[in-house]
Amino acid sequence: MKMKFLVLGIMVLLLTGCVAKENDSTSGSFLVIESLTGNDLEGNEGSTTVFSDVDNAGSIINDNGVAEVSALIYNPLTDTDVSYYNNVIVDQIDVEFKRTDGRNVEGVDVPYRFTQPMNWLVEVDNVAEIPFILIRHVAKLEAPLLALKEAPSQGFVLQLVAIVTIHGKDLGGHRVAPVSGYISVWCSNFSDVEPEPDTTTATSSGK
Repeated sequence: MKMKFLVLGIMVLLLTGCVAKENDSTSGSFLVIESLTGNDLEGNEGSTTVFSDVDNAGSIINDNGVAEVSALIYNPLTDTDVSYYNNVIVDQIDVEFKRTDGRNVEGVDVPYRFTQPMNWLVEVDNVAEIPFILIRHVAKLEAPLLALKEAPSQGFVLQLVAIVTIHGKDLGGHRVAPVSGYISVWCSNFSDVEPEPDTTTATSSGK
């Protein structure tokens, strides 16, 4: 009898070790954030530091980012271990903000966190480029970003760390473990690009 309890206890420990890899996931797949990028100060894509202009020539617009995300499976043995149902649908991206000085009160020190529902397929062993909103235009009408509009151009920069969390489920309907990444966002009332002067001259004809 004691031997039976001993064997049962060992089996329980082994099973506990097997599910630890799932990290609160019921899926055999998991997501990896390869990169998080946005626009640089000149508006070029692919920057690992995003520059958010709170007043773009009198307009208030969103700042967008791109998440490169791949899907993998736990401990694949052969190619036959991967099925169509291991592919993952990303259905939600959360964005929240922190500051390096520890002042993190939402709506006072940092913008409010927000959630973006979506539906984006990430196939196993492939990388998907998923566009998402990083700074909402409404955040530029609230503290602390609203105060930056009153600052001189290029005078004061608020440096934020955006925490981007991606959620999803495999095509079998099982949730995958959420995965988070970080990207630096510098917010300011940057100087606007002046339009180039018209160098064309009008010509007139006369008798």
